[in-house]
Amino acid sequence: MKKPIIITLAIVAFLFFTTLIISQLMGQSSAKGGVMDKPIPANVMKIAEKSCVHCHSEPGDFMAISHLNLSNWNKYSPEKQAAKASAMCMKVTEDKMPPKHFRKNHPDGVPTQEEVKTICNWAKSLEIPKK
Repeated sequence: MKKPIIITLAIVAFLFFTTLIISQLMGQSSAKGGVMDKPIPANVMKIAEKSCVHCHSEPGDFMAISHLNLSNWNKYSPEKQAAKASAMCMKVTEDKMPPKHFRKNHPDGVPTQEEVKTICNWAKSLEIPKK
């Protein structure tokens, strides 16, 4: 009779402490000021709306969203935002984004050299200095 009560209390205590630890960890990540610190600036978003948002935001292309989801940008940590912005810069600089089929069907959606420069300057501004 006493054994089931002890087991039940042990499970309840385990769940309580697990929940407490998880909530503490979640509080620490937002206390760092990480999430929602760096929204995409208007000048960069204007370029993204023309060239990226069609596929890289919900309900866009599944594969595109799996690499970059602009709908969830503010949910990314500062480190992830910096990495994603850097990848954006690299892809548009190498003419890998937007993809060929998009370029063919939407030639006005291809970023200009000046717009590529704007994206890359923004990406550099997000870089987190190494300690």
